[in-house]
Amino acid sequence: MKKTAKKFISLILAAVMVMSTLSALLISASADDENYPTIFLDGIASSNTVNKDTGDVVFPPSADDIMSGLKKGNLSKIIGAVAKGDYSSAAGPIADAVIKIFESSSMDENGNPKYNTTTSYSFPDESTILRKAANTSHGSISDYVYFSHDWRLDMKTLAENFHDFVEYVIKTTGAKKVNVISFSMGTCILTTYMYQYDYEYLNNVVLLSGGYNGVAVAGESFNDKLKFDAEDIDMYVESMTSMGYTMQLVSVLVDILYEAGIVDGAVDIVNKMLPEIADTVYKKGLKYTFARIPGLWSLIPYDMYDSAKESLISVGDNVSQEFVDKIDYYHYNVQANNESILDKAKQKGINVSIVAKYGSMSPPVVESQTLIGDQVIDTGREAFGATTSTVSSTLGDNYVQAVDDGHNHISADRQIDASTCRYPENTWFIKGKVHADHYSAEFDFLDWLLSFNGEEPTVHTDERYPQFLIYIPETESIEPLTEENNYSTVTEKTKDKGFFEKIKSIFSLIRKFFKLLGQLIKTKC
Repeated sequence: MKKTAKKFISLILAAVMVMSTLSALLISASADDENYPTIFLDGIASSNTVNKDTGDVVFPPSADDIMSGLKKGNLSKIIGAVAKGDYSSAAGPIADAVIKIFESSSMDENGNPKYNTTTSYSFPDESTILRKAANTSHGSISDYVYFSHDWRLDMKTLAENFHDFVEYVIKTTGAKKVNVISFSMGTCILTTYMYQYDYEYLNNVVLLSGGYNGVAVAGESFNDKLKFDAEDIDMYVESMTSMGYTMQLVSVLVDILYEAGIVDGAVDIVNKMLPEIADTVYKKGLKYTFARIPGLWSLIPYDMYDSAKESLISVGDNVSQEFVDKIDYYHYNVQANNESILDKAKQKGINVSIVAKYGSMSPPVVESQTLIGDQVIDTGREAFGATTSTVSSTLGDNYVQAVDDGHNHISADRQIDASTCRYPENTWFIKGKVHADHYSAEFDFLDWLLSFNGEEPTVHTDERYPQFLIYIPETESIEPLTEENNYSTVTEKTKDKGFFEKIKSIFSLIRKFFKLLGQLIKTKC
């Protein structure tokens, strides 16, 4: 009996020891090694907009849509009016053309699709979710659990759709949480999701090239602050050369047109036209097309929002009160409170990493076009408050860091002071790649950011990934930005060249064009 009792007690003790060991291992794995699925929450127009009845793509507009719109706008009348310098006569036909081109994808006065149109994207099946959720490294967007959306809709609706998707991923994989990489407009959806649904399912998040604080080109366009400059157009195209031989060819071609004075001539005509056509085009064209898209209003900076509404919103005319309520919801509840929304996420132990790109400029059609950015979004807003120079200048040799926190936050090229960012220790900058141009080394970096569970990555954590990084075209890699590997992404043009100097420059560019054309043909063969 005593022997039996001893054996029983021994078995109990052994079981307790085994269970204790297993529990410790499980707790350790849960805290440090759990592989949370990573969702890539994409940006504006990341999937086609289609007509559900016909299956036709309605956005982006097709060549037929554009030609039909120009016909509707009476192209011959537009050209005739411009040729005569009678620009005001071209305004009506231009507005008609804009409305016609975007009619198939247009929205009604309530901010809903006017026709039976939606995104071509649908939730992946369960086997795809499971396969991609198991990935721990990603070479492209397609390697992530992917979420796209109908970018035309309001942020509240898109956040609801995203919430459904997150719950679907959680249910399918059995994971307790997910990581999220939000890109461009996707950052607006993510912050709205946080506001509406709290943070229960979120582990770590990245806001990449984010539009959550608005975009200058959207805000100024909606406020009739347009400006065209030949030199800035040339620089803008030049900054796209990292996208490959095709864009390098386009850049050289624009250089040739610039040197020949053709870009200047075209820009002069446009700038003369603007004062005479803007009122009609805005009131007739923009008000009934882009101003009726709730999603676009999410990209208006908060300080430009009310004036844009005053300019383009007329309840009972082009929109309803329901529409106004939709766009107000995002601006007054979410965008106005981005700081507190992200602060609360960090307080709950969610790692919030912000990644901004720079080296380009804003699209050269608005007054703030020389702000340094990623070709779509100005870097200062992407990075939540960074102090930046213009694209072709620096902060100056004598510039002193605005906030002395004991760390250096000034880039080696002296174009950015990150000390003024909302989260200077959790904000990274990559120079040399434009907004939507993704690449393998970028995904390696994003995967690294999301690999921390229970520990927060900062700009000091890993010498491979300090605050300022630069894309190296020759190796398609990213490296810490230094004075040695820094390069200029744009070149200021020399003005007032003599005639023979211009001719010499044009012939040099023509030779460069054909050399690049040969290289492009080789890559295609």
